[in-house]
Amino acid sequence: MGIKLDSRLVERGDIFVGIKCANTIVNVEEAITRGASVVFAEGEDCEIFSRHNVVAVSDARMTASILAKLKYSAQPECCVAVTGTQGKSSVVHFLRQIWIANGLPAASLGTVGLYVNNLPYVPHDMKIPNLTTPDPVTIHKVMNHLAGCGISRVAFEASSHGIDQKRLHSVTLTAAAFTNFSSDHLDYHKDRDAYLSAKLKLFQEVLPCDGVIAAPYDDPELCNRLIDIGKKVTTFGFSGGGDVTAENISISLKRTMFDVVCNGEKFDNVTTNLFGKLQIANLLCAATLAHASGIDMSNIVNAISGITALSGRMEHVTAFNGGDVYIDYAHTTESFKCALTDFKNICAGRLVCVFGCGGDRDKTKRRQMGAIASEIADITIVTDDNPRSEDPAAIRAAIVSAAKGAIEIGDRAEAISYAVSLIKKGDIVVIIGKGHESYQIYGSNAIKFNDRDEALKACNLSS
Repeated sequence: MGIKLDSRLVERGDIFVGIKCANTIVNVEEAITRGASVVFAEGEDCEIFSRHNVVAVSDARMTASILAKLKYSAQPECCVAVTGTQGKSSVVHFLRQIWIANGLPAASLGTVGLYVNNLPYVPHDMKIPNLTTPDPVTIHKVMNHLAGCGISRVAFEASSHGIDQKRLHSVTLTAAAFTNFSSDHLDYHKDRDAYLSAKLKLFQEVLPCDGVIAAPYDDPELCNRLIDIGKKVTTFGFSGGGDVTAENISISLKRTMFDVVCNGEKFDNVTTNLFGKLQIANLLCAATLAHASGIDMSNIVNAISGITALSGRMEHVTAFNGGDVYIDYAHTTESFKCALTDFKNICAGRLVCVFGCGGDRDKTKRRQMGAIASEIADITIVTDDNPRSEDPAAIRAAIVSAAKGAIEIGDRAEAISYAVSLIKKGDIVVIIGKGHESYQIYGSNAIKFNDRDEALKACNLSS
């Protein structure tokens, strides 16, 4: 007997939970026809509810979360959730590596899938959807499986959608982090305040009273909002006064060196292969969460030199013709600006930026990102990202309208090839927006495509 949230997947004997939508009654009828043993549904009591003994509930999403926890009750002893506009995937990836370096069997779950210890992992009896935060049944099934495999620590991404839809509300957390905040997902949330309110629910409604909040000290307004929740807060950032801070940062293409200060104790000359200020902020967040989970900071610092970045995050693809090619997943205005600024600061030659914006997403950032690119990069090439149902040319036109002197090449492979052809000694080409993604979406079709592979092809190298 399983728990199903999609009526099309119901098998005889399953429990079905009908999430409130325009087709609730149709979905309930289909679940009953397919043999559901018990049906929970949100909405006004009606004839079909009475006729089939449907259990009417006031909050179907919370019901699904509770039922999932009851059926799949085990979880690793330490569960940590990470939310924020940028950096969630990197933070859980770094935190898992810190735990492993300290002898603790660990896993992470999020945008790039499930990792157990340091390898991608898919349990043989389940399919993990391609979502930052899966549905509650999948989450609890995964937690139950990990606990049964002896995994003691797990870190997972908490998207605003996932929090708002109560996918995480029955997970028992040790700690939770808010990496940073800027406008995003305004196609789902009605405005910036609604987006922030959704994320804050992780700390208000999911994190228990004895849980620890990791808060970004460099954003005083957000930090104060988290402090006002009334739970234990530990802070991280670049400003003096935080609990875990980085000082004397030296960034180069080969390595980054900095000092870590934790509650007054200083660790000098910490070295990492991670590149960029945003990655160091992500690392500080992961270190703060590891410390909150009981690891001594000296042991955390010792693990930092061995930490590797996620694929597609400020990733060096190859050297070519005296220059370098990078890819990055930045797709918000703030992360885009941060990435370009970091590259510009260490670029000895010209900075060439290749990017586009996704369709069916927040349209306000198109002109903003166009203006940022033209301000920071020496050469801007505007191309397609994932246009989805929108007209690709219209998306590009919106970007180009604010990107002075930009070159427009719709075909992303051609845009990458052209950017690579421009490389001279000291130049950096950075291809931004898709990172690790292995597809490009036009309409409803997902076409095989990977920025790294296309860059290597343009350099006449095989992936």
